Amino acid sequence: MAAIRRLVLALVATQSLGVLGSLPDPAKKLHKRSTYPACTPSSTNTCILGGKYLFPALDWSDSHSAADNVYRSSFVNHTFTLSQWTNNKIPEPCYYWGVERDHWNPSNFTVYNVTFSDCTISPFVICMNSFSPRDVSAIASEIGRIPAPLRQANSMFLVYGDKDEDNSAYGGYFASYSPQGILIGRSIAYFPSAIVHELGHAVDATLASPDAVHPNSGSDFSGTSTWRNAVTTDGYAISAYGAESGWADNFADVGRAVFLDNIYPGGLAAFSGNNPNLTKVTNQINAFKSVAGSYYNLGGTCNPTLKFPYPTNLVDLLPTTTPAPTRTGTATPYGQCECSVEIICLGQESANGS
Repeated sequence: MAAIRRLVLALVATQSLGVLGSLPDPAKKLHKRSTYPACTPSSTNTCILGGKYLFPALDWSDSHSAADNVYRSSFVNHTFTLSQWTNNKIPEPCYYWGVERDHWNPSNFTVYNVTFSDCTISPFVICMNSFSPRDVSAIASEIGRIPAPLRQANSMFLVYGDKDEDNSAYGGYFASYSPQGILIGRSIAYFPSAIVHELGHAVDATLASPDAVHPNSGSDFSGTSTWRNAVTTDGYAISAYGAESGWADNFADVGRAVFLDNIYPGGLAAFSGNNPNLTKVTNQINAFKSVAGSYYNLGGTCNPTLKFPYPTNLVDLLPTTTPAPTRTGTATPYGQCECSVEIICLGQESANGS
């Protein structure tokens, strides 16, 4: 049941152009909302706190937004080694999301191990689609910028092409499925602020989980009364996206704020220009720091007892003698959208075997 509960917010997960339409220009894809409140419970079933959020809004959604630039200038590039798989295998989660769910051609995927200098205990895996205009080294560089204590909450990175015409069946952008330790999305989505948000979902279910048997996932901290009471006591979500999308996305966005508070000179107050309303989100920031704040800082290495396991469930990338298994249930990842087109959010779905 814990795995099912983690699936309740689907933000890019409809995977249907009938819902999403054409994706907007990259510069508009993650934009700051100007409406207030962000939602109402009658219009959005994931709306929390009556849609109220910290205002003026913190600028962190876009690539090269104020927060993204802080991350870019603060995060350290780490050297890495890439090793291409040659055994015609692919991790089952990459196959499920990439081929069965999002309908990319399996012949367009290449799988790589990537080992970073700050995390040598085991590799991460990049499942790379040939339609991506960015090569695997560029994606590995983006992933490697994320400090190891946060990066270790995930194991796999699935990278797609950026254009609708690359695959008309896929209308998503960026998402996280924490029970399997995988991030899924277009290559343009791999920039620091977006990765920090998506890894926040992984932290929610692993490093901050109240019942995870490390290094595996458990139930989300964002589903606990501790978290919800802290946010409710504040009365405001950290962002419009958090207010509109619910407890888990608000948790992931608080992670962005905590990172800024930890690394920006003068903390979040200085970053926000001494926003007088920061006191309205104090309880949720403190609650986040109490369970996950140590992972949102510069430096550090992977912890062998915490790093999400290297994938061992493999299937044939291209059919040989046995086809890749087909799941009987559905699974919905958390998504990072904040899009300038209307998104329909799904409710809870089943995830047989997840």
